[in-house]
Amino acid sequence: MKTRRYLLKALAMLLLAGAPMGAWAAAPAADKGETYPGYIALDPPLVVNLDNPRRAQFLQIKAQFYVETATDAEQVQRHMPVLRDRMITYFGGRDPEKVRGAQERERMRGEVLDQLRQAMEETTGAPCISSLYFTGFIVQ
Repeated sequence: MKTRRYLLKALAMLLLAGAPMGAWAAAPAADKGETYPGYIALDPPLVVNLDNPRRAQFLQIKAQFYVETATDAEQVQRHMPVLRDRMITYFGGRDPEKVRGAQERERMRGEVLDQLRQAMEETTGAPCISSLYFTGFIVQ
């Protein structure tokens, strides 16, 4: 009950101090984390089987898609199943030794980005994704 009284008093003080009521009505998009250009997480992380005849091995990829506009972000979110499919097809079944190392990872990042942009172009008429960043890349 005391908390409610303090809250009402604080609100009254703000009104008396001339705080504009419009500021209370709606939070701007920036407060919701929806500003663009910006990043969209690949969530959940992608996990694919690697080609190892001796034992099961997996590749886990955490990634962020960089988009320029809210429209691009909406399209990427809407077509995430297509993007995940392209990434599974690209990374799945690779030789575990060929996915290790920074140079190889960078080469694959560029190739898969091209494929993702092509998939978005085919699906939406625009590439939508400006960049792809790996935020986690684990072979086990």
